[in-house]
Amino acid sequence: MTGLSTLAACSRGLEIEIPNNDTAALVEAIRQANARPGHDTLRLARNGLYILNAEAQPGLLLPTIDGELTIEGNHAELRGYSPEPAALLEVGQDAHVRIQDLLLAEGTDGAVRNYGNLRLDRVAIVDSSVAKMPAIVLNHGHLEARDSEIAYNLLLATRRDSGTVLNYGQIELQGSRIHDNLALGRQPTVAVSGGILNFGSVKVDGLLIENNQMEVEDAPPLSFGGILNLGNGRVIGATSAETVRDARQATVLAGF
Repeated sequence: MTGLSTLAACSRGLEIEIPNNDTAALVEAIRQANARPGHDTLRLARNGLYILNAEAQPGLLLPTIDGELTIEGNHAELRGYSPEPAALLEVGQDAHVRIQDLLLAEGTDGAVRNYGNLRLDRVAIVDSSVAKMPAIVLNHGHLEARDSEIAYNLLLATRRDSGTVLNYGQIELQGSRIHDNLALGRQPTVAVSGGILNFGSVKVDGLLIENNQMEVEDAPPLSFGGILNLGNGRVIGATSAETVRDARQATVLAGF
């Protein structure tokens, strides 16, 4: 296949090398992996750069991943430059995906959407913003991040509850950082978190949340830069008192 270097095709699945900045090959490799059963591996060029400048499907710069896939980033960067607002990647409901050693940057309608099982090892999610989506990282499934960071993103909350990370499922964070994100919210009935807006469960081990800024003027009462629990949201693991609030605490602190 043009642009794809297949290393192996056996019972373990395909192993495919993606040439540097060959975005078309990356898109095609994901589609190829989706079309076949079993676990596949995509290996990006070491220290490579992949510019995603066109939608692979509406609202996404890469195809939704629907199968079992490992992406070995090799310290490469995926950067979005689409003229239309779009996220970088989405994990489907029944998918099992592992991403290693990769920088994901400049999504313009969030960065990552997970509806399945996603593990991030040494992954950075940075420099993204939103147009319509309520999160930079949206999780409805199981998301595990180790030695990773979510930083320098811009979140604009308008009519929907929003968070830099918006969690409706299960998240496990080990040795990871959520820092230096900016969240803007102007609706008094909207909850906004510069860190994690949590309706599910968050398990932490060595999590650092710091310097996530909220707009002071017209900020909604349910706003916080750390982990803000709403509904059945809960945090498992050791955290500082300054890191976690529930909705009642946030309302009291806002003077309501």
